[in-house]
Amino acid sequence: MNATIITIGDELLIGQTIDTNSAFIARQFNKIGVSIRQRMAIADDASEIVRWLEFGLKESDIIVFTGGLGPTKDDITKKTFAKYFGVGMKRDEETYKHVKHIFESRNRPFLEINEQQAEIPANGEVLFNNMGTAPGMWFEIDGKIVVSLPGVPFEMEFLMTERVIPKIFAKQYATPLYHRHIQTASMGESFLATKIEAIENELPSTVKLAYLPSTFRVNLRLSGHENDKALIDRYFEKINDTLSDYIYGYTEQSVFEHLFHKLKQKNATISFAESCTGGYLANAITEFSGASDIFKGSYVVYSDAWKAQILGVDPQIIEKHSVYSPECVTDMHRALLEKSGADFAIATSGIVEPTVHSKKVEAFIAVGNKERVLVKKIDLIYNRSKNKEAIAISACFYLLKEFFLE
Repeated sequence: MNATIITIGDELLIGQTIDTNSAFIARQFNKIGVSIRQRMAIADDASEIVRWLEFGLKESDIIVFTGGLGPTKDDITKKTFAKYFGVGMKRDEETYKHVKHIFESRNRPFLEINEQQAEIPANGEVLFNNMGTAPGMWFEIDGKIVVSLPGVPFEMEFLMTERVIPKIFAKQYATPLYHRHIQTASMGESFLATKIEAIENELPSTVKLAYLPSTFRVNLRLSGHENDKALIDRYFEKINDTLSDYIYGYTEQSVFEHLFHKLKQKNATISFAESCTGGYLANAITEFSGASDIFKGSYVVYSDAWKAQILGVDPQIIEKHSVYSPECVTDMHRALLEKSGADFAIATSGIVEPTVHSKKVEAFIAVGNKERVLVKKIDLIYNRSKNKEAIAISACFYLLKEFFLE
């Protein structure tokens, strides 16, 4: 099966709102073996909705719309569908009671415009929305499926995972895919591809290998149907053995989440001394619930003076070697462990973009504990923002590989 995903909203076309909905929907379909034929954003315009609805019905088995289901006049999806299908509107009593309860529980008036939230085209089936007032809608037209979901991301995500996907399975429209993930870092896509070229050439047509490159890392995904599970597992092991020096995980979690869970498992703590990363590491690790169990704190010591005065780096090291040196990050690491009392520490210092004083764009990191410290130089190739990300990712990667992964 294949699908077309259509997001509705003028705000998407002008860049006021970023379309994350179609990416989420695509990921859910990918998990169950539904391929995506096309994704597009269109205006809040009845003729555009009809145009792309007709296009989707010709090209795809499933057409998913998001947006345009609110109570205001610019939300025209329901009325456009009803007119296109040549039907009237019907009220869903369960949705009506749900919407009424929401307004009454908040001491807000339940207006006629809100009552209309419970109405959908007569030929549609309600996808009950526990998360909001606008229900999703399901239509079956000449063997094709048309789904309409709210544009609010958390409402759409709930309906997609709890209503749409189970319904597709119940009707036996799709069979699950089987995926194996390999997460690598410190090696570029082309070098990685060369390392596993012979294995990739052996892959049968039923097994697909995808390269998913991003800052300082490349994730690999082996995919096929569940009846190819043993075959996929066999090639997974071959790639895993070949790339073992560069692998930090086998999920879709970030390197920061991997480190967080490893620290939790070992009941260990960590602290950061950040110069060029400017707090990036601290922000990344505190994204996870329970971070206070493993994270002591961070020193953002951007200036030379603060490295010495606040963190306690030896001024003579700075004077002799500069702050952009392995000697400096090593002493930052030492001082940080002494001050924080953490079990592990990461220190960063470097130049994240060319300056009038230096054309070099490089960073140094020190990772480890009181017994052992690993120091690395990172050559940077991105813009300022991406270089900060690359340094943070590389630091966590090297700490994981050296101290947590067997």
